[in-house]
Amino acid sequence: MNKRKWIRFKKRVEDFLFDHYILKTILEYLVGFFIAAVAALIFGFGFSCFISPANEGDFVLATGGVAGLTQIIALLIKIITGRVFAGNLVQSIGYTVFNIPLIIFSFFKIGKRFTIFTLVNVVLTSVFISLISNSGMAKEVMNFNFSGGETTMVTPLMRVLFAGICSGLASATAFAGGISCGGVDIVSYYVGVKKSAQVGRYNIIFNVVLVTTYALLKLLDGETTLVYSLYSVIFSILYIMIAGLIIDAINLRNKKIELQIVTEKEHMPEIMIANFPHSATITEGKGAYSGARKLMLWMVVSSSEVKRVVNVARKIDENAFIAVTPLKQVYGNFFIKPTE
Repeated sequence: MNKRKWIRFKKRVEDFLFDHYILKTILEYLVGFFIAAVAALIFGFGFSCFISPANEGDFVLATGGVAGLTQIIALLIKIITGRVFAGNLVQSIGYTVFNIPLIIFSFFKIGKRFTIFTLVNVVLTSVFISLISNSGMAKEVMNFNFSGGETTMVTPLMRVLFAGICSGLASATAFAGGISCGGVDIVSYYVGVKKSAQVGRYNIIFNVVLVTTYALLKLLDGETTLVYSLYSVIFSILYIMIAGLIIDAINLRNKKIELQIVTEKEHMPEIMIANFPHSATITEGKGAYSGARKLMLWMVVSSSEVKRVVNVARKIDENAFIAVTPLKQVYGNFFIKPTE
C-alpha cells in the first residue's frame, strides 16, 4: 500500500469512526488498556529482574518514584522489626497504596481518561511484580548465560542499563498513549504540561532524593559498607538518568520546533492557521537572487506536528523553503491539546 492509498484509507476509517461514536469510544478504551498493560509488563519485568532486593547482595540498585518509596518502606520495616517479606510483598502492596492519593490528584488536575488508565497500569504493575518475582524468572535472568560457557551473574552495569531501559520504555510508552505509570510520573507529567517542558528532567530531580535516602538506609542497616553505598548511589543515579533520557527521547508531546517557511504564495498563512491550532508571524522580504517578493512565515509547533506542517506547506507551494529548528523552551501562549 503506497502512501497516497494509506492516507485515503486512514481518512475513510476516521470518517467511519466519527459517524460511530460508541464504536470509536470502545476502540479508544481498548487501545488505552493495551498500552497500560504493555507499560506495566515492561516495568514489572525490569523492577523484578534488575532492581528487586531479592537479587541483591552487597550491591544495591535503588529505584525512584513510588516503587523507590516502597523499597524504602520495606527496608525501614526490616530495620525496625527485623522481618524480611518474601516475593516483594511490601513493594507489591505499597506500590498500589501510595498511588491512591496521586490518582485522586490526577483525576481532578489532569483528566479522567488519563486517571482511569493510569490506575489500570498501577494495578497491573503490582500484579506483574508479584507474578514475576514469585515465578523464579528474576533469578533465571540474573544468572543468564551470556557467553555460552559457564553461567555468569549479570554485572551491576548491565543491571543499570537494562533497568533504565525497562523503566524508561515503560514510562515513555505510557506517556505516548496519553497515560502514565503512576507515582512520580503523574507529578512529572503535570509539571511538564504546566511548564510546557520535557518530563524526563523532572523524573530525574524527584528520584535522586529517593535513591540517596535508600542508599543511606541500606548503610544504616549494616548490610553494606560505605564503598558499596557510594556504588549504589552512583549506579542508581545512572539508572535514573538513562530512564529519563529515554522518556525525553520517545515522548514528543512537550518538545517544540520552530518552522520558518519562505514562500511566494499569499494564501499560505491562512491555510496553515486553518489546519493547525497555532498562530504565526508574517514578515515580508525579497529574494536576494530573484528579487521576487517573499512571505516569511514563522511558526512554533509540537515536534509531533512537524511532518504534517511540512506536508501541508509543500502542497501549497512545492518550492517553499522550510527551515526546522529545535527549541529548548517556549514562553507565552502555546497551545497543547488538553489531556482527557
